Amino acid sequence: MRRATADIIGGLAAGFAVSLAMDLGRRAGILHHTLAEDAEDWLDRAADTRQHVGEGGTRAMEQANHMAAAAAFGIGYSLLRERLPALPAWGLGALYGAGLYVINIAGIAPLIGLTEGERNAPAPVRAERLGLHVLYGVLTAVVADELANERL
Repeated sequence: MRRATADIIGGLAAGFAVSLAMDLGRRAGILHHTLAEDAEDWLDRAADTRQHVGEGGTRAMEQANHMAAAAAFGIGYSLLRERLPALPAWGLGALYGAGLYVINIAGIAPLIGLTEGERNAPAPVRAERLGLHVLYGVLTAVVADELANERL
């Protein structure tokens, strides 16, 4: 399979798995307020989405955005893979996921008002956010590398 296709599929599979983990973790009371919920609130503040499309529509918009980002970041993984071909998928994926957390959640998210900023978030919330990004990175890497190595 072409590398770009494998990376997109890897990113989408990982994005779906992370969305599922956030939803199930929140429902089970294991996770605190999730980034998905922060994103839904941000969408509502920016465009009054709950009034226009309701709670379900706001959730669907957030999920569409999350999956688009997951696919795009899947492609970004290949840039790292090209530069570090000897690292195992799980290790490179963990580094990639942690990097996404630092850049996107610790850096960009508070600048656009998505989060309160990581230094203001409780330690368990920061740990959950980092852990979910590492999970995304590992799953993206494992799926993408496996698909790219297949002769499909």
